[in-house]
Amino acid sequence: MNAAMPYRDAVSSRSETPFGSLALRTTQLFGIPLAEVTYDDVVELVNHALADSQGGAITIDAINTMGISESCFDAQMREALLHYDLIVPDGMPLVWCMNAKGARLGDRVYGPYLADRLLVRLARRTRVAVIGGFAGVHEWLRDAGPSHYPNADFALLYDAPPGVIDDLYVADCLERIDYSRAELVFVCLGVPRQYYWTALASGRLGRRVCVSVGGAFDLISGAKPYAPAWIQRSGLTWLHRLIHEPARLGPRYLKYNSAFVWLLLTKELLRRSPPPRAIMR
Repeated sequence: MNAAMPYRDAVSSRSETPFGSLALRTTQLFGIPLAEVTYDDVVELVNHALADSQGGAITIDAINTMGISESCFDAQMREALLHYDLIVPDGMPLVWCMNAKGARLGDRVYGPYLADRLLVRLARRTRVAVIGGFAGVHEWLRDAGPSHYPNADFALLYDAPPGVIDDLYVADCLERIDYSRAELVFVCLGVPRQYYWTALASGRLGRRVCVSVGGAFDLISGAKPYAPAWIQRSGLTWLHRLIHEPARLGPRYLKYNSAFVWLLLTKELLRRSPPPRAIMR
């Protein structure tokens, strides 16, 4: 479905377009088209795509506040992000911004919950690949996957190495995916690496569904704790993560969460010009 690029060139704040069996409405935030969808919508779309032998690849990303802010300062990341067919709001602050523009969303589409629901509700037996993650998470999927996800056949669990995401890196992963005959691919390389990977791979995915979910399986497997429900509803998942991983996430959250507020003021509320070139990468 990449060739259609269903809403990439939308210029209005909100727009509606056919997408598979759904008519999806999107809301632009900082120039990124965010889909006004529920978990059920995405599950329906993915199952429809997996059943469609004539369709093309579909790429889906669940983006959070930090990710959308970072895309405003990293041109390569932004270009890669805009290659996705469907971008869903992973964070409650994004949902609140979308609703302020006319959307009527009651919840975000949180990457870990999305991945879990996609696997639980697969309509038929499906070969699944996970690119990224760690050995402990992969071991959990091998051991517990069959009981948790009876229709998911984890055909490839690849602990993709660190390093630059280039054509050779992606080609190696795609060769493994092809050999596994996976139909549903979860890309768990983190931001922005999973965006670079998907942009390079999108033209070579065949009819596969590819979903970027970052560290979703760390939470699903229990390797890391979920934030309490009230924290999630309050839009403070980032604070929960920061408490548990201050060294890794502290500098990024300080930079990009602050940037989100600044971008919201200048790009959305005050309608000022884009950030000056001096602070762009």
